[in-house]
Amino acid sequence: MQTLVPSRLASFDHMSKSRWLGRVLSYICKRPIQPNVKEYRELSEALVTGDPAMDKVIDWLMQNPAEHRQLFETALFEGLDTLPEPIPELIEFFEQITHPPAWFDESRLNDAVIFTHRLGVNNGFILRDLSLMVGYLYPGFNRPLILTGALKKHAGKRLAETTKWWVEITEIDGLKRFGSGFTSTIYVRFIHALVRHQLSRSEEWDTKKWGLPLNQFDLAMTNIAFSGVVLLGIRALAVFPNKHEVAQFLHFWKYVGWLMGVDEKWLVDNERDAWRLLYWMQDAHPESDESSLALGQSLSKEPFERRYQRMRSFQQKLAYHMHLEITQFFIGRKRMHKLGLEERPAAWFAYFLIVRNLILHTSAKYLPKVDRFLLRRGRIVQKFGMHLYQNEVQSLSDMHS
Repeated sequence: MQTLVPSRLASFDHMSKSRWLGRVLSYICKRPIQPNVKEYRELSEALVTGDPAMDKVIDWLMQNPAEHRQLFETALFEGLDTLPEPIPELIEFFEQITHPPAWFDESRLNDAVIFTHRLGVNNGFILRDLSLMVGYLYPGFNRPLILTGALKKHAGKRLAETTKWWVEITEIDGLKRFGSGFTSTIYVRFIHALVRHQLSRSEEWDTKKWGLPLNQFDLAMTNIAFSGVVLLGIRALAVFPNKHEVAQFLHFWKYVGWLMGVDEKWLVDNERDAWRLLYWMQDAHPESDESSLALGQSLSKEPFERRYQRMRSFQQKLAYHMHLEITQFFIGRKRMHKLGLEERPAAWFAYFLIVRNLILHTSAKYLPKVDRFLLRRGRIVQKFGMHLYQNEVQSLSDMHS
């Protein structure tokens, strides 16, 4: 049976063409950056593949949505033993996610979390002003947001939902079975499958063009936005992790991706594999369209929704300009235009971060006191965003109502 190739995906001949960036990356990666025939076929299949394990749970849930959703949440937050009776669909799913694959090493997770805390504000700026903004350039990512009405929500609320999840998974031991990071990740996975179920049956969704909603490749690229892209971004801002930190960080996000339902073939162990998938992304999504403008402009104006306690108007305007300058530093004026963003004379705030990071992160390698300061202060700043949106998201049920 021949696999449907969504029209959003460029042809194999186009993707296999040699380009200057491809030649450079091929040299760095020590292997062709372009996909071979087998990889192209796997990419095509990924665009029409969902999350079989969770999709099976959704099929069961739809037999009695209200009652079965409550049973799923009971199993997730309290355990299978608290269910009124054994439910084969839930037993099968939770047995799977509580028995990680052989490559998983739990002892490495907290090292990655500590490294993340040390990144402080840099991590948040990169995720917001690079990962999210670049993602909005590609309508393949945007289409589910448009059809689920996410654009009607304030950008602050969307950002609060993502921030809450990210903070929970990056707590020490947050990914243990009943940790808030573990349960919120599985709940987000559940919502992804629910959205996929609804959109794939909607007359507004064009499977021949877009593939399956929230498909394997799009989920994998989202995971790389939190891992590989962050590693690229922090180096641009003058934070240079060592090999151990990089390895632990990628292992952490590989496990998060696995929990989120991403097939192991799309989870990366090293940055070179992440770069290949990022390179493929440009041909797996159409060019920017009106959804790119709508989402880019909405996110850029998000600072005006923040609830600063002092000098609110001044701080909102300051944050607005700082975020624009970081985005411009990373993606340039041409892509800023595609997102409908206001260009800045120069990326002054990005340059300030570079100088700050050079001083602090270089000093931290030799001065334990500075390293402790980065850890303590870094986590405080990372959680500060939660307080700016404290009335937006109170619980998981609020996140996904």
